[in-house]
Amino acid sequence: MALTQSIDDFATQSLKQSSKPSPVQHNNVIPFPSARALLQVTLPHPLHDLAGTQLRALLHSPLGVYVVGTHASREAVCVQLDIASEDLDFTLHTLISTVPAALIGPLKRRANVAKAR
Repeated sequence: MALTQSIDDFATQSLKQSSKPSPVQHNNVIPFPSARALLQVTLPHPLHDLAGTQLRALLHSPLGVYVVGTHASREAVCVQLDIASEDLDFTLHTLISTVPAALIGPLKRRANVAKAR
């Protein structure tokens, strides 16, 4: 069903008024990137278990996107997670539920890699 409306209902404007640009609004707020942190996690493994079993579970979990480095030794696998500070709660809960034997190390602030140009 089409709505009917007469032309007289519209307010007439001159062409000069309609061609004026709207005032430009300046936004002076510059968003800063959130603080990032590096979380060291150690995945111990028994002698009879393969070192990659817990690492595989961690990489296939939602935390896999945060992994930036790994280092394997005879007794453990050290994993470094690069997380945003607001993701710390999610990261710890997911880590504990995914790999309960993981040893959570220190949380260090990550230095900004990209400098302002």
